[in-house]
Amino acid sequence: MIIGIPIFNNIKGLKNVFYSFLESTSIRDKIILLVSESTDGSSEFCNELARNYKFVKVIHTPKEGPLKSYNRLFQIAKDRKEDLFLTQTDVIFPKRHNKDWLQEMKHIAKEKTNCGIITCYGGGGISGNDFINGFNWVGAWCSYIPYSTIERLGGYDKHIPLGWGVDIDYTYAIKQLGLQVYIIDYWVEHKPDYIKGHEHEKVENIQQLKQNAFVYMREKWKVGEFVE
Repeated sequence: MIIGIPIFNNIKGLKNVFYSFLESTSIRDKIILLVSESTDGSSEFCNELARNYKFVKVIHTPKEGPLKSYNRLFQIAKDRKEDLFLTQTDVIFPKRHNKDWLQEMKHIAKEKTNCGIITCYGGGGISGNDFINGFNWVGAWCSYIPYSTIERLGGYDKHIPLGWGVDIDYTYAIKQLGLQVYIIDYWVEHKPDYIKGHEHEKVENIQQLKQNAFVYMREKWKVGEFVE
């Protein structure tokens, strides 16, 4: 399994998410920190983590926006034929009910032959009901994606405006394959600072652009006003 975390100018968030991993799970699989031209010390801190922890790998990329960074991580997992846990600078709360949440995800992916994706409950993000009835609080921006899903679907839809809702769109695509969405009982605090650091911070009429993204997805999947 690969744990993929894109980073851009958010050293505080990076520290929070990395140390929450160490505190809340015993798994020490490969963590890939994808750093895009950060200028706040994030790049140097990532390099320090790689020196101190053998399971950490750093990849430095041009400033390319979150969607391309996510898909870069999908491609790495696909090339290596490995599962992918994909997150942003989300803080994973410590173990609940004496369970290791990441170990539980790996177990579900292995045992459930119909598993398409495993996700969580979270504070923030968007609701699937924004464009598809019945997908409320999927929260798929912090998810475990089995290699079998990545092999069939690849990464996120690169045509979605600004990448808003790509996680919900991906989950819907999984359902169209007849696969199951599993949601386990743990909580993350969603802090999408990575997104704010890229092109979104300078975009005007952001709410309209978000709406355009959902209209694109409704048309793509022929739901809502686009039902045939």
